[in-house]
Amino acid sequence: MELRHLRYFVAVAEELNFTRAAERLRTAQPSLSQQIRDLEDEVGTPLFVRTKRRVELTAAGAVFLDEARLVLAQSQRAISLARRTAQTEGGTLTIGFVPAAEVKIFPNMLTAMRARFPNLQLVLRSLTTAEQRTALLDHSIDVAFMRLPADDVRLSLEVVLQEKIEIALPATHPLAAQDTISVHQLTDVPFLHIAPLHAGSLHGVIESFLAEHNISLRPQQEVENVLTLLTLISMNEGFSFLPDYAHRLLFRNVVGRPLREQSPTVGLAMVWRTTDQSPELMTFLDLVRQSLTMATD
Repeated sequence: MELRHLRYFVAVAEELNFTRAAERLRTAQPSLSQQIRDLEDEVGTPLFVRTKRRVELTAAGAVFLDEARLVLAQSQRAISLARRTAQTEGGTLTIGFVPAAEVKIFPNMLTAMRARFPNLQLVLRSLTTAEQRTALLDHSIDVAFMRLPADDVRLSLEVVLQEKIEIALPATHPLAAQDTISVHQLTDVPFLHIAPLHAGSLHGVIESFLAEHNISLRPQQEVENVLTLLTLISMNEGFSFLPDYAHRLLFRNVVGRPLREQSPTVGLAMVWRTTDQSPELMTFLDLVRQSLTMATD
């Protein structure tokens, strides 16, 4: 059985007339009739009831029609994807991200992506979550790694990480000698907070955690990003609550310690435009999923 048999069958089933189907397919009617007989022989049952006045589908033919349409649609999709891949191999995929992706996502899959699309240019843009949402919708970036929520019907998302919040503080601080630290031990330590305008999700998680434990901490300073927070901590300016990736950024004089209480978490989502089904994007999403699966095995 070949795809042409399915195309011929679908044409006859939709026209319910061999003459019109032959015209539609631009083939001779005797040839079309023979192709349908060959198909029925291979299937092993009649697909049409033929009379002098009309052509009708049998029950088996009606079931076969649904499946034949699916096969033809899938084959066309495969052809389209192959053509689009060939056309876009020399294109660009622009990736927006918050720092967590830099540490936990990119090292495991950028090499694999370049191997799959050697001529594809990967452009990395460090943006806040709010900036990434805007950039996705105006097509400035193709995929984003951003904090939740990302609620927009025009966007699809997958939560790829749930990161525990821990305490980042100077290595020289007495509390750094402990394996874990209770939030109640921090009330007299200068508190450095992430600004809600630039990291609303992280800020909200921290505020909820403090409220849950009846702790009121007045920030000595609110800053725009994690790197600035780490710089200030390395200068003995205070402590902060940060996702557990932060201690991997190799700041001297900064250590991370787990909370003695149950740690809150902050989600990292992979987000893209729902209408974008480009092969390079679909491959990128699959590679991220695979790399994360391998990392947790």
